Amino acid sequence: MGFIKDEDYTALIRDEVKGILVEKYSDTKLKSAEQMAISQVKNYISGKYDVEAVFNARDDQRNSHIVMIVIDCTLYHLYTSTVPDRMPSTRANRYQDAIDWLKEEKKSSTPSADLPLKKNEKGESLRGIKISSKYKASNNRW
Repeated sequence: MGFIKDEDYTALIRDEVKGILVEKYSDTKLKSAEQMAISQVKNYISGKYDVEAVFNARDDQRNSHIVMIVIDCTLYHLYTSTVPDRMPSTRANRYQDAIDWLKEEKKSSTPSADLPLKKNEKGESLRGIKISSKYKASNNRW
């Protein structure tokens, strides 16, 4: 059983639309798109959060926001591989919103999501490193 369940899709897409997207490719296409989306999300949040704990969670233990982002990315990948010219603008906007959130989360020095933080060998949560200096930044371009 994977991170995403079939029932998760009903909140974001009608069953008929999902059926059209995967009809020519069976569940293999859907699972492949899900794996791409999960990898995409992992790549963005792995520096700050414990991705194994996030994606090994099951049922009610899963973070709803991460489930939504993975589904949005999955549906976007399905649309681009089947009917890219007929993709609803809502789907493209939701995908862009998900990517924008992931980029901001990666860039931010403080965690804002309710996700388990990465831990070191001692089991202590790792915090972001911020380097500062008492000296004013200078421009050495001539």
